[in-house]
Amino acid sequence: MLLLIQACGNAESPQAASPDPKVKPSSCLEDLDLQRLDKALKHCNAVVVSHPDNPVPLTDRSLIHTLMGSDDEACADVSKATSLLTGKKTSKDPLLRHELAVRQQSCKQRATMAGNG
Repeated sequence: MLLLIQACGNAESPQAASPDPKVKPSSCLEDLDLQRLDKALKHCNAVVVSHPDNPVPLTDRSLIHTLMGSDDEACADVSKATSLLTGKKTSKDPLLRHELAVRQQSCKQRATMAGNG
């Protein structure tokens, strides 16, 4: 029982972490270890919290979610990142726009296939 309580106490939601202005928005995928995706997700959650109006950490976190098989969470991040990007008049990174468009299309296709199953 103590182990269960301790495990729950260690689980942090993205909102539970405190913002750290020294964390770069593009740091989610730095030193990514595919054997430790849980650690990468925890780090990326902190990056998202530190940069709530930046679509880059959300885009990167969507990849981590995809690698973990958490497609719903990945698509939620893609949707939010797209909304943030759409809210800006111009993007300095057309590649980011394209990447999000491709991922958003994949999410739509997945949702359509799930509806037809």
